[in-house]
Amino acid sequence: MNVRLLAHVGMALMALFSAFFTFSAAVDTGFSGADFGFLERSVAAPGAAATLTPPWVLPFERPLSQLVFAGEVSLWGLHAPRFVVAHTVLHALNATLLFALFRGPLGSPVAAGAAILYALALGFYGESVWRPAQLGILLATMFVLCTGIVALRAQLERTPRRRLAATLLTAFLFLMAILCHEAGVMALVMLGGLMWPHRRSLSSVLRKLAMLVALAGGAVMLQLLRGHGARELLLQASTWLALPVRALRLLSLMVLPIGVEPSGPAPDALLPRVLALLEQIRPFTGLFFLVMAALWFFKGGGAVRWLLASLLAFLVPLAMRAPTQPRLDLGEGYLPAAFLCGGIALGFYQIWHRVGAGRRLLLGAALVGMLYGDLAVVRRFEAQASAAGQSADSQARLQALIAREVPTPPTEAR
Repeated sequence: MNVRLLAHVGMALMALFSAFFTFSAAVDTGFSGADFGFLERSVAAPGAAATLTPPWVLPFERPLSQLVFAGEVSLWGLHAPRFVVAHTVLHALNATLLFALFRGPLGSPVAAGAAILYALALGFYGESVWRPAQLGILLATMFVLCTGIVALRAQLERTPRRRLAATLLTAFLFLMAILCHEAGVMALVMLGGLMWPHRRSLSSVLRKLAMLVALAGGAVMLQLLRGHGARELLLQASTWLALPVRALRLLSLMVLPIGVEPSGPAPDALLPRVLALLEQIRPFTGLFFLVMAALWFFKGGGAVRWLLASLLAFLVPLAMRAPTQPRLDLGEGYLPAAFLCGGIALGFYQIWHRVGAGRRLLLGAALVGMLYGDLAVVRRFEAQASAAGQSADSQARLQALIAREVPTPPTEAR
């Protein structure tokens, strides 16, 4: 067996084990919140196909992910565990694709570390896996990573015919990402930084980027023409004024995945006060992390700059629609978290080779502690998701859906 293929198969098995190890407790979380909005439209789709056309999450157009979700409902029915298992396998696939993408610019050891961190759901963005309504960001991430892999091949292919085929495939995958989730548009930054070191000429990179920019521009124009509030979102000044603060809050939350607990100790306890204070100063902690990232950007090499630019770029569409709840929802932070995992793996790798044996021991202990804390956070939010899924309101909505899904028997002829 080819060594490269063997490495990817081994990575896929490790990612699959890590993903199921992390999300084993999420299989019985059930449906809650936004899941029911998606399920209600999917159950209605066979009788009224027009329900697949309008956006399910206003004001964003995600036709492909809506179609796939309706297909999932037809396959899995209203059994939440089947959705979680299928999405966990998709998450493991994304971790494997992340390894394939990072292997070239970062090297195999860093790529493997990033993929394992990603499979273990660094932070609590793992809500994307156990919340069926987050299928769009899972699919968009898959297509974005595939787009990067193929775009790199388009630069490395030797014959013009193969370069053309790879370029057209890159455009197709990029379009699929946009049709799944609006965050896919920002893959332009990732692709530009990925193709530039392997350019044959400046014009070769510009031609590819111009084609991708045209696709992204067409998607944005479609949003504006179809309305659904997209025009107001993109054109109102408050969106752009609030965007930097929201992006800083998201960046802080991704680096420090600790938020205000929706259910926790009494309000007069110390821990909720500390968490509330942390939530208030998130823009400042985010600014601190941004300054540190900027220093690393200017002192690091091309791989570092590519990772940081991609991470910050993918935060932009998420910041435009960040919720205002006390605890920000990191479910859609799934895509930028891929590059956050790459930055953490690269940082550990660079520090590891610059310190002595004693400090390596401390560095290893810090990594183990970080992973333990990560899993503890994920387990806590899995438990909260399970409680929400088993609540009386969720069970009542599920029973109503089951009643709608079961076809009414035909009237017997007299």
